[in-house]
Amino acid sequence: MKQFFYSLLTISVVAFATSCNNISYERTKSGMLYKIIPSNSKDSIAKPGNWAKLYYIQKLNDSVLQNSYGKMPAYVNVAVDGGNNQYNPTEIFSLLKKGDSAVTIMLVDSMLRKGMMQELPPFMKKGDRMITSFKIVEVFRTDSAYQADVAMETERDAPRAKKEQEEQAAKMEKQMKEERAKVLAEDEKSGEAEKQRKVVMDYLAAKKINAQKTGSGTYVLINQQGSGQQVTTGKYVEVKYSGRLLATDSVFQANVYSFQIDLGSAIDGWHEGLKLFKEGGKGTLFIPGFLAYGRSPGPGNTPNEALIFDIEVLKVSDTPIEH
Repeated sequence: MKQFFYSLLTISVVAFATSCNNISYERTKSGMLYKIIPSNSKDSIAKPGNWAKLYYIQKLNDSVLQNSYGKMPAYVNVAVDGGNNQYNPTEIFSLLKKGDSAVTIMLVDSMLRKGMMQELPPFMKKGDRMITSFKIVEVFRTDSAYQADVAMETERDAPRAKKEQEEQAAKMEKQMKEERAKVLAEDEKSGEAEKQRKVVMDYLAAKKINAQKTGSGTYVLINQQGSGQQVTTGKYVEVKYSGRLLATDSVFQANVYSFQIDLGSAIDGWHEGLKLFKEGGKGTLFIPGFLAYGRSPGPGNTPNEALIFDIEVLKVSDTPIEH
């Protein structure tokens, strides 16, 4: 708790320093602005080859881009003469010791002029400033000490990192589903979905295949329903499949794939059609283009391709399927 308080205090000091109009910044050889807030540490200055362990906050003007406090710390190898004066915060690490804090300011215009960026990303504009505030919490004099600390911090941070990855994945999944639902609604309203369902129905009629419709228009032929767990929303499934283009009946891919029903990465036709099977089930899915790759080019390199999948449900599980 005490260490956390001191970290917050340091952040406050740095934030206050950067907001003062009368603060005097120095310049590195490359022209980067910097200010060092020295600590009372009796440690010696970091030497070339040492490793600096730090926490940092990086802002674009007043907007926070990255904040490592409470997460995995950063490690920087201290270079000779600032790493050939590369116009970035590592230039000043050979001036710092354990406990020191610093603020660096990189001008976006200078970054462009020095060739650090070929073009500005959408969130940047000319005249912007990249401000990095950081604190050196340790300096390791040997590679072995540095590597041991990285291993310790990685293990400590693993639960948080895993949770963050899961939250990011869930957010991305939600955004993709919302976008997909919007496109499907547009296809239904315009009549495109019905047009593509008719392509599949005409194929089934011509081939005299008695398949049943499920969901928004996936047609399923069940050869063997299976006798294991039922495929339902949230279940993890492992599926052996052979994919064909309905237009040509030619195979474009055969493989084994695992995913989570209604939550994992698979085309909508799979999420719909597989729910008619249990573990061990075998059959064929006939999928209209809008429930396959939609407006994106499919396996045949054209949009809205109707697809056929001969499938076998190898496994149904409540937990992710490991290989």
